[in-house]
Amino acid sequence: MVWIFLSPEFPPNYHLFAWHFQRLGGIALGIGGTPYHEVPSHVHQSLTRYAGVGDLHHTEAVLAAARGFAQEFGKPNGVDSFNEYWLPLDAAVREALDILGPRPADLPSFQQKSHMKAYFQKAGIAPIPGQVAHSFADVENFIHQYGLPIIAKPDKGVGAGSTYKINYPEDIERFRQGFRPGYLLEKFITGTIQTFDGLTDWNGNILFAASLEYNRGIAEVVNEDTDIFYFVHREIPADLADAGRRVVAAYELKARFFHFEFIRTPEGQLYPLEVNMRPPGYPTLDMFNFAHDIDLYRAWAEMIHGHALPPFSPAPYYCCYIARKHHIGYSYTHEELLRHLGPYLVHHAPTNPLFRAAMGDYHYIIRTPDFSEMVALATFAQKRLTL
Repeated sequence: MVWIFLSPEFPPNYHLFAWHFQRLGGIALGIGGTPYHEVPSHVHQSLTRYAGVGDLHHTEAVLAAARGFAQEFGKPNGVDSFNEYWLPLDAAVREALDILGPRPADLPSFQQKSHMKAYFQKAGIAPIPGQVAHSFADVENFIHQYGLPIIAKPDKGVGAGSTYKINYPEDIERFRQGFRPGYLLEKFITGTIQTFDGLTDWNGNILFAASLEYNRGIAEVVNEDTDIFYFVHREIPADLADAGRRVVAAYELKARFFHFEFIRTPEGQLYPLEVNMRPPGYPTLDMFNFAHDIDLYRAWAEMIHGHALPPFSPAPYYCCYIARKHHIGYSYTHEELLRHLGPYLVHHAPTNPLFRAAMGDYHYIIRTPDFSEMVALATFAQKRLTL
């Protein structure tokens, strides 16, 4: 079996997909923007062959490398980057080489939030009322219909960039100054973000499922430059699991990771927010591994090779990501925090600067079977200095 891995060197943990794929007998071919001599040795060891094209934005160079691999090793069975940013490139390579999987025509349903609402309805789940604004008159009409507050966000996009919460009339005027056609307008819903994540096999069966919960919204973290913690649930709430399974069925997902975001209101109502047809961002896949004592990189590779996987057991641990930012004055130093987290700490490291707005400058990952203990440890880590 032959598989092309785009950007195998970044994020730094994703070379493990290729490593396991190759160890199980596959031919793992990497195409990246990093020059060959700058690729870390552990990435080279994960691959049968690597082609550095200088910049993955140069689609024709990527396609030329992929065609060269196809001539040398045979037609690839698949191509993946596991990265939202490169999904269009994944699709372009599949189209050019006639490889199974999502093609460019499929991307709007994966990447445009307005298109996702139709799939939520197909799944029998009421989406948040919303519409795409083609002119500012659409904004004014939407506010007239639903009142304030509303959320305005790019219809296509990842994260909280260029997202506006419009609470008051003066916010409307500020948004008017930055408005451009294509914003998705939605009625603002107060609640907690919960996710339904997992991996499907070649027949669309869910092999693995998990759920994350955030202590505050990503938009709030980015816009207020504050910190965040989020965690893996030991058990997925039943209504969330049911809704997530129905969205998987609506999309007919096969041999793919998925990351679906929902918001739960204080009254317990679930609303779907968006879908992402890839694993959750780094290092969340590792958090699933820590929570469940499993290896999802290997599980993906075994599924791709057609191996039967035993059912995954419920998570024995809560696993929590705790972010800190350099500009925030914390009560406890890094050294004091390491001593306090002690046996609960499974990983800590500086955060890649690309992700610092949402994910902090430094992060700590802990696990414990006790929910209250997890929250207490996260609260301790993020406690502010007081005067």
